[in-house]
Amino acid sequence: MRKLSGFILVFILGINLSFAQKIIPSKISKVTIFTNQALVTREAQAEVSPGINQLFLEISPFNLDKDSLQAKVWGEGEVFSVQYKEIPVKEMPQENIKKLEEELEKLGDKLRVLKDEKKVLQKKEDFLNSLIDFSEVEIPKELKTSFPQTSDLKSLLLFLEENLIQINKTSQDLDLKIRELEKEIEVKRRELASLRKPSQKVKKVIEILFNSFREQKINIEAGYLVYNVSWKPLYKVNVPLDLKEINFTMFAKITQNTGEDWKEVKATISNVLPLRGVTLPSLDTWWLDISRGYKYKNGLKNWGGEKAHTSLQILAFSPQREAKFAQAKRVELPLSFEYELSQVLNLPSEDRETILPLFSKTLKGEFFHYALPRVNPLTFLVCKAKPDKELLAGYLNVYLGGRFIGKTYLGEKKAGQEFKIPLGADREVKVEKKKIKDEIKETFFGKIERKTIIRKLAYKIVLENLKDKEINIKVLDNIPVSRTDKIEVKDLKINPQPKVKDYQDKKGVNLWEIKLKPEEKKEINIEFTLTYPKEVNIWGL
Repeated sequence: MRKLSGFILVFILGINLSFAQKIIPSKISKVTIFTNQALVTREAQAEVSPGINQLFLEISPFNLDKDSLQAKVWGEGEVFSVQYKEIPVKEMPQENIKKLEEELEKLGDKLRVLKDEKKVLQKKEDFLNSLIDFSEVEIPKELKTSFPQTSDLKSLLLFLEENLIQINKTSQDLDLKIRELEKEIEVKRRELASLRKPSQKVKKVIEILFNSFREQKINIEAGYLVYNVSWKPLYKVNVPLDLKEINFTMFAKITQNTGEDWKEVKATISNVLPLRGVTLPSLDTWWLDISRGYKYKNGLKNWGGEKAHTSLQILAFSPQREAKFAQAKRVELPLSFEYELSQVLNLPSEDRETILPLFSKTLKGEFFHYALPRVNPLTFLVCKAKPDKELLAGYLNVYLGGRFIGKTYLGEKKAGQEFKIPLGADREVKVEKKKIKDEIKETFFGKIERKTIIRKLAYKIVLENLKDKEINIKVLDNIPVSRTDKIEVKDLKINPQPKVKDYQDKKGVNLWEIKLKPEEKKEINIEFTLTYPKEVNIWGL
């Protein structure tokens, strides 16, 4: 009953409440950054009188979710309502306009001075260049007096060189100052144009109606969702040259252009997916039908990311201990996880990226060489590792011995789910596939025509280790698989036998795992026979 009567009182007296007297200062204290938005928390203190108090916290985001607005008040009393409002500004900020016009006039004077200096320098440069050009022109006999001495020529050349260098340096400095000044003038002009707009000016505020039981000081905490902010995972993996383990670091790449500067705030990075118009999925009928056409792609698709070319030059390190990245505290939630950053942040609202470390781990790595001779003539050094915590999808920058060698894309991984990191092509490990037999029989005894062609094919894969240490190499290759009963693959001979047949459930794809000692060569031999009708054109060979 008390709360209802309070609302009635607010409705009756609301017209007499003053906006200007109720705006109280507030500060952004913490933010929780999601993948496409952020939850901003503001804190404030206010002196209130007994009865209903209309409190305003001024905010300035470009775009916020009004439905997300919430507030808490610590004090003796009741909160009647929390809502977003825009308060009209009655007077144009004439003082600010006049101040900006004066600043623009001063900046314009500075710019003219700099441009005049640039013109003087240009004239000096043109004069010196004219001396050089004159020296290259043949002088008429009537103007010739005597040939200059060597010392005079050296003095002249030195004079020209010193002055041209000085002019060039001064000109570059002036160009830089002019560009910076022009940027500053453009910013001031946009600000002035914004102030001169005839549209109604408003202040964005959070309105809190608080019924205080007594005169007191209260604490306020308000929160709201803002847009134009995001974060993406970015990974760095550094592989030491001894190839024993990997140093794995996860970063958050943050972009903040909300309209509000975040000064000395506590930040949390979250992977939660905020619900917005989301409904539960439904299941439709599972229909079967005849395929209306297909495209069959021959060969294998490499799982690797962008190819990274490596350099094995060792960097010189300081004998002091290397400083580690700061670690964020990981907090498990029912549907997600968050990282609470240990340091306070200053993130101004501007179109730039801020990269902050979340965690760094040393992981055990399995190193091996990887080759697909049918697809690529190069052999790649690969590291396989398993994270002990969930990883979101993002780009992975790869370093070998402290040197950047390239980047790849890391798909989303669960804890314990392995991922592979290509470290670049290794030219000291050779893998080559050769066709050593291709015999076709179209007749019986060279006289009677066959209706069915018999074709015998044989391939040899040669592996060679040119290194001075033993290596493990995984080789992937495939044998043809018929998709019609008109083509038959038979008499298959493979030596040695692959470790895994139909690798990753791909029919005809085989995986070998082979150890090669230093300077050792090994072979994989594959033979098979194809039979198919003579009038048929075979696609895929």
